[in-house]
Amino acid sequence: MKKIIIGSLVGAILLFGWQAASWMVMGIHEKAMKHTTAQDSILSVLSNSLTEEGQYLLPNMPVGTPHSEMEEFMKKNEGKPWAVINYHKAHKIDMVMPIIRAFLICLVCMWLCCLVIGKMTDRRFYNVFTTTLTFGLISFLSVWYMGHNWMSIGWDVLTGELIDSIAGWGLAGIWLGWWYGQK
Repeated sequence: MKKIIIGSLVGAILLFGWQAASWMVMGIHEKAMKHTTAQDSILSVLSNSLTEEGQYLLPNMPVGTPHSEMEEFMKKNEGKPWAVINYHKAHKIDMVMPIIRAFLICLVCMWLCCLVIGKMTDRRFYNVFTTTLTFGLISFLSVWYMGHNWMSIGWDVLTGELIDSIAGWGLAGIWLGWWYGQK
């Protein structure tokens, strides 16, 4: 149990630390968020047009639209602009809760990884490292690549996420490889 608790906690600190550094210090994600000089007018239109917070796909049809109408709608809009918008009514500068949630997510992910490592019969450094790195690559592929693929997320966004998956989980893998290798 001690191996799992300490392994998870230190692994979460490394994973969270990498994420924080990649976003706030290293600029790995700078190309992921584009800037437009029309932002004030776009935000004005959005705040006057959207009544609730959430993610919007434009253009789109209401839930429950018959399949035949959806096909016709899609054909009509083929080749035209489209957008996915995450809309929030108020910008909040307080980052305390998002930071706490992010660390707790890292902790749960590392705990799950350590549970798997704990079941391994051969816990040599290489095996633990590659198992940990596999967790990172699975999370990238299933969440970012496959999960967002239908939205045509470009490599300007995906590159930073891939780097984070390899580097963050790789750092945790180095730690866990050493930690589980201790007798």
